[in-house]
Amino acid sequence: MPISSGHEEFADLWLRNQDSAPDPHFVLDHCSEKTGYAAVIEDQITTADERRTLPYYQETARPRNRDWWAMSCFSVDGHSWCLPLYRGLERGPFTLDEARYFAMVGPHVGRVVALAEKFSSFQIMSELAALDRVRCAALVIDARGYVRNVNQRAQVILGEDFDLVRRRPIASDPVGNTQLQKLISTSITARRGDTSSHRPVVIKRGELPWLMVEAMPITEFGSNLFNAGRIILLLTDLTSPPRPDATTLRIAFGLTVAEAKLAVQIAAGQGIQETATALGITRPTACSQLRAVFAKTNTRRQAELIGRITHLRPIGGK
Repeated sequence: MPISSGHEEFADLWLRNQDSAPDPHFVLDHCSEKTGYAAVIEDQITTADERRTLPYYQETARPRNRDWWAMSCFSVDGHSWCLPLYRGLERGPFTLDEARYFAMVGPHVGRVVALAEKFSSFQIMSELAALDRVRCAALVIDARGYVRNVNQRAQVILGEDFDLVRRRPIASDPVGNTQLQKLISTSITARRGDTSSHRPVVIKRGELPWLMVEAMPITEFGSNLFNAGRIILLLTDLTSPPRPDATTLRIAFGLTVAEAKLAVQIAAGQGIQETATALGITRPTACSQLRAVFAKTNTRRQAELIGRITHLRPIGGK
């Protein structure tokens, strides 16, 4: 579900309250196919008494000034989409005239979504190819837990102990498979910034080296709201070298020579001042280079950066 930055607080509250105060717009299951409309407004699916008494309005909608709801419906490549619209109590309900305008908006938004999906799909394939070049195996998982893309390195790893069954990753080790499925399900549904959902799991593989599986949200990796993928699974056999070199980082993230050297120092656990001293540069220069590294690796903190770049294997590693 793509969510605008101005909508995140409401979306977080909505997710927290779903069990105790479910959204009636979904519970009542009134969609465009059943109503026959390309747009739906609040008055068509709920009554004044429901809006006065249902927990959703008291605990979610009203505290975030979203008392009135409407939806524009459209289709993209055979998949149903909806554009929800909200406004506060002081502006009053959406009208049927406005619903007609919303119905006209849907096809235009659909064209934007279709184009965004094509670009984001290309971006993810490019990222998988980049991971291939630095010998990092990766799978793209969608919101339903199905594998959408597999890079060449991951195809080599697939086998009897870890394989795709009906497009889902499955491990033959029962304990490892239970942990793997939990990792996938919790990572898919995790809120942004919740790193506890992405703790790696280790899978036993008979005579082969054990396999470490890590999950990385695509919203952090690709920064794209419209991609059909939700997470990337990174696969690492535990005989792999733990840390990449500067050349690997330059290839994977497009870093300059100076930025790659700084990133290697940070990955080794050095602080920014220690890194500046080791590289013979000033602290402001190191800070400037670190900001560039954050931007190119799509990270925001040193701990997040370390987690991102230590997934990669050095060039020439097995």
